[in-house]
Amino acid sequence: MGTRRPEPRPEAEGIVSDRRSAALVVRRHQLPAFFVLTFAISWTLWLALAAAALPITTTTGAVLNVVAIAGPSIAAVLLTIGLGQGQLRELLTGFYLSRLSPRWSAVALGLPLAMMAIAIAASVAFLGAPRPDLTVGVMGVLLVEFVRILFLGGPLGEELGWRGFALPRLQQHRTALTSSVLLGLVWGLWHIPLYFVPGTGQHEILRTGTSPAFAIGGFVGWTIGLSVLFTWLFNQTRGSLIVVILFHAAVNLAAFLPAAIGSTGAASLLYVLLTWIVAIMVVVRIGRTRLASALRRA
Repeated sequence: MGTRRPEPRPEAEGIVSDRRSAALVVRRHQLPAFFVLTFAISWTLWLALAAAALPITTTTGAVLNVVAIAGPSIAAVLLTIGLGQGQLRELLTGFYLSRLSPRWSAVALGLPLAMMAIAIAASVAFLGAPRPDLTVGVMGVLLVEFVRILFLGGPLGEELGWRGFALPRLQQHRTALTSSVLLGLVWGLWHIPLYFVPGTGQHEILRTGTSPAFAIGGFVGWTIGLSVLFTWLFNQTRGSLIVVILFHAAVNLAAFLPAAIGSTGAASLLYVLLTWIVAIMVVVRIGRTRLASALRRA
């Protein structure tokens, strides 16, 4: 005599139905879901650090900050796993070596440093900034800082999310330029809590007496210009995350350079201006629709 299967409980059916509904909402609204989850992860941790006045120079603060920085990539991985159908594998194709171009890697590493070098030279020549002191010891410090930035300072933690997950989806129904501006705006606003977390570079800017509105507004303006360059490199390399990660690390290292060589002055402001000049040149040169030339496979 066969056993009778138990009837499903109404509450269990309700839970399954709710989960399916949530999954359907996420599938239909992948970008909003990504942004909400990213901000929830990062801002929860950063606001906790700010509320506790816990510097990122402490062990606990450093660990929580690294996790918060990785919010975009954590969100991207969680969502792609939930979406299924090989989405995670597709996300990780950005790390394929077949998309890694020595030419564009050199551009990614050299462009930010070249822009900052020009900014420092102009600051010294025309605005009375101290002459840089670039010694062998300082070069060693910069190399160590580059490695720290690469693995702990944002590039690995952010780019799988911003450029790996969000940018391709933005570009499905928008021009590359519009996608860049939108992503740059969100990316910049995402950093806001860092201005209130002790030990961060953003917090140190406010300690100099700069108003939060000016500091945050200027930073967001910079990230929008930078986002254009990120999209340009991403599209030129058919979506190489390695190239944009290298670019992100070089951008952050360049921002650290004036303080490291003792030549601050107006270099950082000129760096922002040069970022916008180069971004505009890229848009004018190759067009706003794709931000990629016919040589993108090189």
